[in-house]
Formats: sequence, C-alpha cells, structure tokens
Amino acid sequence: MPGMEFRYVGIDRLPAKMSEFDVERYFALTDSDMAEVNERFRRDWRAGAAIQLVFLRASGHTLDHVGTLPRQLLRYIGERLGVPTPTIASLRTMYHRYKTLYDHQVWACDYLGLTRIGPDHWAGLGAWMRQDAKESLTPEDLLQHARSWLYERRILIPAERALRDLGRSIWAEIERAVVAMIEATIPESQLARADAVLSTRHETSGVTVLEWLKTPPARHSPTTIAETLEKIRFLKELGAHTWQLDAVPMEKQRAWAKRIEARRPVKIRELKASTRTLELVFFLRVTLLELTDSLLYQTGRRVSDLVRQAYEKTTTKQARSAADYRQRLLAIKMLVGEAERSAEERLAEIGKLLGDLPSKPAMSHAASVRETLTEDNQRIRALLTSLRELDFAGREAEPSLRQLALVTKLHDSGASELPRGSEVPASGSWHDLIENDDRKRALHALEASAITGLRKGLRRGSVWIHHSLSFRERDQLLIPSTQWENERDRHLSSLALPSTANAFIDRLSEHLKVNLAALDEAREAGRVTIGSDGTLHLSALEALPTDGLPRKTRDMLFKAIGTAQFADLIMEMDARTGFSAVLLARRARDANELVALYGALIAHGTEIDAKAVAAMIPQLDAAHISTLMRALEMPGRLARANDRVIEFQRTHTITELWGDGQRASSDSMSLDTSPHLFYARADPRRRTHAVGIYTHVLDQHGIVYNQPIVLNERQAGVAIEGVVRHNDTRDDGGLLRLSVDTHGYTSVGMAVAKLLGFDLCPRLRNLAERKLYLPRRLAAPDKLTPVVAHEISLKAIRDGWDGLLRLVASIKSGRVSAVVALQRFGSAAQGDAVYRAADQLGKLLRTLFLCDYFGNPEFRRELHTLLNRGESVHQLQRAVYTGKVAPERGRRRDEMIAISGSLTLLTNLVIAWNTQRMQVTVDAWRQKGQRIDDDWLRRMGPAHFGHINFRGTLRFPLHLYQEMLLDAAHGQRATGS
Repeated sequence: MPGMEFRYVGIDRLPAKMSEFDVERYFALTDSDMAEVNERFRRDWRAGAAIQLVFLRASGHTLDHVGTLPRQLLRYIGERLGVPTPTIASLRTMYHRYKTLYDHQVWACDYLGLTRIGPDHWAGLGAWMRQDAKESLTPEDLLQHARSWLYERRILIPAERALRDLGRSIWAEIERAVVAMIEATIPESQLARADAVLSTRHETSGVTVLEWLKTPPARHSPTTIAETLEKIRFLKELGAHTWQLDAVPMEKQRAWAKRIEARRPVKIRELKASTRTLELVFFLRVTLLELTDSLLYQTGRRVSDLVRQAYEKTTTKQARSAADYRQRLLAIKMLVGEAERSAEERLAEIGKLLGDLPSKPAMSHAASVRETLTEDNQRIRALLTSLRELDFAGREAEPSLRQLALVTKLHDSGASELPRGSEVPASGSWHDLIENDDRKRALHALEASAITGLRKGLRRGSVWIHHSLSFRERDQLLIPSTQWENERDRHLSSLALPSTANAFIDRLSEHLKVNLAALDEAREAGRVTIGSDGTLHLSALEALPTDGLPRKTRDMLFKAIGTAQFADLIMEMDARTGFSAVLLARRARDANELVALYGALIAHGTEIDAKAVAAMIPQLDAAHISTLMRALEMPGRLARANDRVIEFQRTHTITELWGDGQRASSDSMSLDTSPHLFYARADPRRRTHAVGIYTHVLDQHGIVYNQPIVLNERQAGVAIEGVVRHNDTRDDGGLLRLSVDTHGYTSVGMAVAKLLGFDLCPRLRNLAERKLYLPRRLAAPDKLTPVVAHEISLKAIRDGWDGLLRLVASIKSGRVSAVVALQRFGSAAQGDAVYRAADQLGKLLRTLFLCDYFGNPEFRRELHTLLNRGESVHQLQRAVYTGKVAPERGRRRDEMIAISGSLTLLTNLVIAWNTQRMQVTVDAWRQKGQRIDDDWLRRMGPAHFGHINFRGTLRFPLHLYQEMLLDAAHGQRATGS
C-alpha cells in the first residue's frame, strides 16, 4: 500500500484548507518549475498555470473543480513566483475562458510527461486490476491500488466515475469466479444445509448457530476445550474440512469472513444468494481453521499445566522425602550414641527405621515428574479422548501417532490395562514406566507419553492437521519442492546468497579470524578478561561525560512546547498525515464518522471500552464506535496508518541526530488481562496474568512493527518477522541490525536473520552462552583458548544448506511467517537436518557477534542505547494503556491484533507530534541565536508524555481541521450541489 508520498494521488479537487507542511511537501514549486512558468506564461496567467502543475504532480489528476482554492497554496504560489494572488479564489475567478484552463492543463501534462489514458492503457489497467483484485481485501483498496498504478506509470488518472465503474465490474467478476469455484468444489446439498442451519437456534447456548460460532474461546479449561471441540465437530459435519479453497489467498478469505462477523444475523438473509454463499462459506472455513488452532493451543497449554503440576508435586514430594530422610539419619545418629543399649538392640531399632525405605535406586527429577504425571490419568485420558476426534496425520512411523492409535484401540475395547507384548514405540525415558509389571500403571504411562509426544510432534511439524493454519504439514508451509527447484536461483538472487554453503562459510571464516584477533587485542589492552570460570568478562560501560545541560535543555524544550490535549493531538496529526483516510480506505464522509473513528481507535488502543468512550465524547453513539472498531480489524489498515505516521515523523531533520533508520530494538510489553483468556500467561516479573505486545522501535524512536504474542515463549520468530515485513515496504534497504534481549534470540534465529539480510544482536544474560564456538580447523589466539569450544560441524551446515535456503526464501516471500517457521524448525525439531544446519551456523554467527560485543565498547553502548530507547517507548505505551484488557475482549485473533495496532498508532502519534514540536521549537531558538548543540538533542527523545492529558472529556477541534480531513466531494453530493 502506498505511503505518504501517495497521500493526494487520485483526488480531483483541493480541500478548502491545507497545512503549510502539505503545501511544502506535496505542492512545492522547484526552481526549474518557476523558470518554465515565467518563460512560458504572461504574468497574470502564471499563478493558474503553477497551480495546475503542482496539483497534477501531487494527484496525477487534472484540477477541474471550481471550488475555492486553499489560501495557503495561493499564498505560497504568489510568494514563489513573485506575483499578487488573492486570498480567496477559485478556478472560476482565475480562468474566464475554459480554453485557457485546458491549455494550461495540456502544458502541465506535457511538462510532467503525463499521457492521457487510451484504449491500450485501459486494457493494461483492467488486466492488472483483475490480478490485484484476487488479493485486495475491499473494492476501495482495489481503486486506490489502481490510482497508484496509473500514477507510477505517469498516466493521467481518469474521471472517478469511469475508474469506479471499472473497479466495480472487476470486483463483481472476481466474486462471480470465486462463487463458481465454490459451487464446483462444494456439493449443493452441503451449501444448502449450511445456509439453512446457521439461522436455527443452538440447543445449549440459546442463540443462533451463527452467533454461537462467532463466540470466541475463553480460558483453556476442560469446558472451553469441550465447547471448541463441539464447534469443530459441527463444522466438520457440514463438510467444511473437505473444502479445497486454498486457491483464494487466506487474507481475502478472512476479509469475506469478517463481513459475516460484522453483520447482524437478520441482515444476512437480505443478501443476494451469491453474496451470502461467498461470505458464509469463507466464514465457516476460516472459523474451522482458527478453532482448530485454538483447540491445539488450548490442549498444549493444558498439557503444560499438567506437567507443571506434576513438577510441583514431585518437588514437594522430594522435599518431604529429604526432610524424612534427615530425621531418620538424626534418629540413627542418636541410636549410635546410646551406650547403655546393646549393639543388637540398636541394630534392631535401626532396621525398623529403615524398614520402609524403598530398595530401588533413586530416580532423576525428570523421571520422578514422569512417574507423577502418570498418576494424573483421569485428566490425561479426558484430554486424549477430546483429541481422538481430530484427523491427525504425520510422518511415517511417527511414535506419538502410533501411541495414540493404540490408546484409542484400547479405550474402544474397554481395556483398563496395557496387554503384555504390545508393540509400543516408546522413547527410552518412558520405557521403564510402560514396561512396568503393573499393567494399569503401564497404560497410564502410555497415555501420558502419547499426550506429551503429540504436543512435541505438533510443535516440530512431524504431526499435523490439514484443517489448520499454523499446524499444517511442514512442507505445505514452505515453497513447494518443484517450484523451489525451478525458482531457486531467483530466490537466491533476491536474498544475495550463494548456492553452496562453502562460499558463505569461507567468507564467514575470514570475518571470524579478523574479529578473534581484535578480541585478543582487547584482552591485551585490559578491556576484556577471562575469568577462572572459563568465561569472558568485561567492565561496565563508563557513563558519558555530562554537566547536566542536556537534561536542563530537555526540560526547557518541553516547557516551551507546553501542554496538550490528546484529542487535539490526534486531529492535528491526522491533518498532517491523513491516517484516517488509510484506516477507512477513503476520506471520512462527515464529522460524525471521523470522530467515531477516533473513538474506535481510542477504544481499541486504551483500556476504555466503546461505551465509556462514547460517554467521553459528546453526542457520539456507542454503536457507531463499535461498528468502526470492527472496521479497524480489517487486515493491514492499522499497519499502513502506522507507516504513514512514522514517515511523517522521519521527515524532520532532528530524527537524523537519533539514528539513520537502519537500526532498531525489539522487545515485548505486558498488558494485564484476565486469567480467563486462554492465551494469558503469568508475567514472570509482576506475577499477574497478561498478554504480550511485541514492538520494533527504530533508532529514531518510532514503532515500525507490532504483534500480540504469548508471554514466556521464545521471541526470536516474531523479532525476525517484524524486520522482514518492515523491510518489504522500504526502498532504502530497511533495517540492518536488530537489538534484542536474551528471549529474542536463538541460534537458529541468528542464522535465519543473517540469511535474510540483517544481524540479530542479543544482550546475553547467561555466562554459559559467552563461549566462542568455532569449527575444528579454525585456530584461535592461544590466550583465548579457555573460552573457545571447537564444536561446530561444517558438514552439518553443508548437508542442510539447501533446506535452510528454502526455509529462508519461504519466509522472505511471505509464504510462512518467521514465527511459525521457527516453531517448526526450532529446538523442537532437534535431529532435523535443517535445524542442525541453522543451529551450527547460528553458533558461528554468535561467536562473530560476541567478538564485537566484548571487543568494541561503542558497539556495546549502541546496543544498550537501542534497548533502553525501546523501554522508554514502552513507558509511553503504558501511559496510553493504563488499565487491563477486559475479560470479554481480545479473545479473537483479529481483535487482539487491532488492540496491539491501535495502541501502537496512538503511541506513534504522540512520538510524531513531539518530534514536530521539538523541531519547531529548536528552529525558533536557533533563529533567535539561542545555543543548543546537536549533541544535546541527540540525547533527548520524543517519547515524553508528562505534558499530554490522555483522559477526561474528548473534544476534537473539528472547526480547525474538518476541511482538510473530510470528503468534500461526498458532502457536495449529499447536499445536491
């Protein structure tokens, strides 16, 4: 989706009011423009010609509308050309003859190299729009893409009605084609049954079946698991799991499904048959896929709970056993010291004390946990019974599936024991328990082994379900094998990677030699020491010299900026960036819709719900806010609005002092929530249930990527995903270095990141991870020998190189997210060739990074600065979102993404507003001769919020900005003018 440079593309008239920023950025006259205008036109025609020129350049459309021109543009044109211009004017007052207007437009088109659209252009546009319509989510998106397509090819954008008619016909054509595919794929009886049954009353819940299916899962309790399984069972009875509709992109399937979610059931019956079929089918299919993922996640959480409880029971049992053992030893010690009793009496008493002591050798803690887990057989059996209904598939001879099949057979036959001689493919850790003489206990052990093995198999991709999004067959997540063979060279060229591992390893080895030598020099200089524990140590970074002036200057700066109301800030930033037009895919039609959109953004991005926001905004209805909250869940819109705001913030020169936009940090922030959300986890620091919001913060302070995550899980996948998706939208190379904490990296993650074109730079916590891993043939300086481990297998990297390249290319192309990829090929996939290659390569890259981290203090300071900058942005986010996520909110995936995206957008609005105010204030000070060094500004940031009032009555200053933000054409059509 085009960024800020496309803000005015496709408009056919100017707003009545315009900001100075927009005039100078989008409607500027260059020196060559002025020379051409002055040479070609007489003095009284120059202003009109210049306005036609700058409008054509900004919009790609001729200016024909006779409405009033913005006085800011008139004043700017007059000042640049040195000609008098009226403060109030329109094309009608500037052009008395239509022929003159037409001549000026022809000249402007020729000067800019624009061609009028012809039959060939229409044909090319139509073909391109048909292709784009297969992925665009709404007709408005399709039209905006078409305008940008014409603009980039320097083709004059035609009249809005002609373009809209073409868009409507192509959109209808695509919908007809999809409906035809549905009718050819799905039997008519299934379609008719699905259409009829969704409007019936559900027996248990008392609502319609459609509303019952819309209800998202709650906590990961047995009741929720049973209800989720009932919904999956119902959808499979309709045949939804057999519908082969993968030809339609998943995001487009979601967009059609969301139309049903947003409608009241009574309105669905009013749709025409084809539209209802389209939306219902994709609603049922997407619901099945998401419910399957939810069920597998809930059962995974349930298994984790059972293992955790077994661990706690084992720990308590072992503590009691240790206390009992100590008491027996003390009693024996006392008996030994009792001289008045005979030796025989004392031995007899000692024998009594040791009589019930088990004779078998002590087990390891893990073995004790497994034994305790088998005692929880009722809950494990209930969970297995639920999972039996799912159509699991897996690799040939997958142990967990064979165990599940055997357990199912035994349950169906009513057996309560595991028959002797059963062929059970159990791992060595479970073997003793399954081969136990107590055959009931053996069956319980088999059930526990099956449930834990099934969870591991799903995570590593050796077990899968076809009607799932995240737990599909691993090869289905990647580029198909035949396609990879045909397009391998193209993907490698895009990634700038060699086809063989040797070329990459040789280059990496040369870098390692240089960095190891530099680290040895740092050791000789005393900046690094090797401790007796065999690990690298370094002293703390020295604080930069300061005399307090930067802090005093910062305080003076924000005092000069003054206080601000949140509503004023939002509207001003909208006027400067046009983010509301991105969220709606068009300009707001009236003031009520615009204010309701702001209310929806606040309701998603803060702890305040729609009803409370409506109470804070006079004359606003909560239902209208709720409707627009659903609109904000449309995929991609919040992300594109955030990009607009970040682009605006980065236009200010002060941001160049903070960074170049090629470095960032990423970390998660916890939002408190109810334990009744099935993805809520206990925050390890605050011990409260929470969800995570993972953000990527640029060195220029803006948040460029966000995603909700589950706490207490490795974050390397989401860290990589954020960089990949951000870089896809950049022409300047994007991010080259990402700083993360220990949770944000793994060895596999470091390898994948490097192959994708950027460096993952972790701040390590564990001393054990400070070893330098090298291949055997690569020698290190003698003094570094204590911290070097020659454990890297270059053969493993070579053997898994092609599979690793295929994985990276699949992530780059967007076929699979880095989050899912690192789950399937991460530590759960130990033994896999791709995992082993990535793990060995990642350890080599970590060695390269540690050499820089220990030997280069400035590099280390930069990494810490970036991470601290991210923490300051998290503080601002907590000021915006002060409460907790309500129990009834965030259960749906799209809603949680909207909450994360809205919070990010509100945070970026504050950062951009502060940046703009800082730039204006600094420029004014310097014009007055007041000294302020760039070095001081470099150490200040825009994540300040003490001067902003986020709460209270929200009064949006519509009178200042509505002429810039509202769709003037729609207003004139509504009034009949």
